Amino acid sequence: MISIEEGVVAGLATLAGGGIGILIRNAVLHTRNQASAKAAQAIAHEAKQAAADAFRLAAAAERELAQFREKVAQEYATIHLIDRLEERLVRSLDRVAERFDKFLTSTANNGKS
Repeated sequence: MISIEEGVVAGLATLAGGGIGILIRNAVLHTRNQASAKAAQAIAHEAKQAAADAFRLAAAAERELAQFREKVAQEYATIHLIDRLEERLVRSLDRVAERFDKFLTSTANNGKS
């Protein structure tokens, strides 16, 4: 049989062991939470870096697009300019055709004489 003193000692030992177990479990959980928090901070930092890189890349792409548009506007001919060139070419071809007609007419007249 167990005496009352032994039972009290056994009960106190059980309570102490349970208390120590709870303390150890809480310490482990706290350590895990700290590790998770550090990992989350590292992931957040990497995400911020990736976002900053993406913004820099987007800004560079916008600058390049603006430069390309400006270059196109400067180097490519306008419709008005193309119309003027077409008119000049048509007038020049008409003059060549008139000269050729005169040449053919004069050649035909010279051959009849």
